[in-house]
Amino acid sequence: MASYTYRIDRFIGLDQSRDENLISPCFSPDAMNMDASDGYLAVTRGFSKLLPAPVPTEGLIIRRIAIFRNASKEIPVAVTKNGIFTYDAENESWSMGYQYPASNYKRRISTLMTRIGTTDYMLIADGVGQMRKFDGTNFTAFGSSAGNSNIAAGCIAMFRGRLFAAGDRQNPNRLYYSKLPGGTRTIEDWGPDADSPAVEGGHVEIGSAGGDPITNICAMSNQLLIFKNGSVYRLIGDRPSNFTIELVKADSTPVSFAGAAVWRDVIYYVTRGGLHCFNGVSAAPMPDARMIKRIMDGADTSDSRMAIAGDRLFFTVGVGNETRLIEYDLTQRRYMQYGGFRPYDILGDDGNLIIANSNKYLEKWGEGDSFDGAEIEAYWTTPLTDLADKSVIKGLRELYLRGSAEGASMLMIDTTAGPHRDTGRVLLPETPEEVLEVPLRNEGRTVRLRLYNEAGGHFRLEGGLELELSVRKRTE
Repeated sequence: MASYTYRIDRFIGLDQSRDENLISPCFSPDAMNMDASDGYLAVTRGFSKLLPAPVPTEGLIIRRIAIFRNASKEIPVAVTKNGIFTYDAENESWSMGYQYPASNYKRRISTLMTRIGTTDYMLIADGVGQMRKFDGTNFTAFGSSAGNSNIAAGCIAMFRGRLFAAGDRQNPNRLYYSKLPGGTRTIEDWGPDADSPAVEGGHVEIGSAGGDPITNICAMSNQLLIFKNGSVYRLIGDRPSNFTIELVKADSTPVSFAGAAVWRDVIYYVTRGGLHCFNGVSAAPMPDARMIKRIMDGADTSDSRMAIAGDRLFFTVGVGNETRLIEYDLTQRRYMQYGGFRPYDILGDDGNLIIANSNKYLEKWGEGDSFDGAEIEAYWTTPLTDLADKSVIKGLRELYLRGSAEGASMLMIDTTAGPHRDTGRVLLPETPEEVLEVPLRNEGRTVRLRLYNEAGGHFRLEGGLELELSVRKRTE
């Protein structure tokens, strides 16, 4: 009988792209609420209240969160089905700044900070009624019939100094653009200009199929990407006379009104096919999109949200009856998933991720040891492997770990050896300088470990792990 050491030198993230026997042991085919950002493995930090008061929505969910900023103030904004709420930091309370009229249509909210004249405004489009603008004190109607801009747009973006808008239910293929600001012109003027056609506003139809409406628009430095229900277009040029519309992708799956974001002048977006990007030339799945294939198979992305927080991209997907938060590290190129809470909307703010949860609070991600008081259930599963030798019977002998735990938190270990299952419960050393030896039992031709926390406890493993095995042929 010989011995064999199965080593995992570091932990990286999820990999569901292939058969588990082919996955590097550094990856997990199934993990939840774990942090492996620097090679160690730890229960993720949780989130805590950003603001002490919930949005008073009486059973309605928060559709969109944003932060109004100008030179003198910073005001959180929350949009629901029935109105727009603003937060008063002095009184630590929310109040409704604008009440939406009743509608049978679902509001799809897009917000944008911009300037009209010398005043900073937040524009809020909902795809149902005329857009609103917020100056930090009052909500007023954006645009006018005289300026051809009293349109019920649902998505907005600034590109080359102009406001672009789409998502008009009456004209689902129409992309509107404002006049180029200057002199008496503002982005609230969407009409023609006989004296200077180069700066005039107007609109253009994107595609001709009525069943392929525009769902989102997103601006890069040199082009505007236009997402439709089943296709992707781009607009290039700096004035109406040289605006050029080009088809980028004819077989796309839908992108939600909040399912795209820009990082380093690359547009990332999520569809049923996983994470995609547009690099200025082509729109295609990320090379590692299949890393979360199992999650995305059957996932609902119709209401997905996306946000950039520092060098990490976060997006939400519906999986069964729950909503998962997926993290993609844009520098280390790895995925992780989080669950056990309901993120209705997410917002990247100054490198931080802000979540609007089902309790109507705005939460700051990465703080605290719980999900705002709720225990974090976390686990990491190693690939089921036969170690590329199916004829050999592997006997589990010893597991070697370095790490630490908070307080009396226990590390739970499920072992699989062929058909045999076992569960162990250990207390990690007080310092990572020590090595914990965990005796194991059972044997089989395949092996797998599942590491998880108990009762929301926090642990951290460093330096990977080593699993000592005995190996023998069936005849030995």
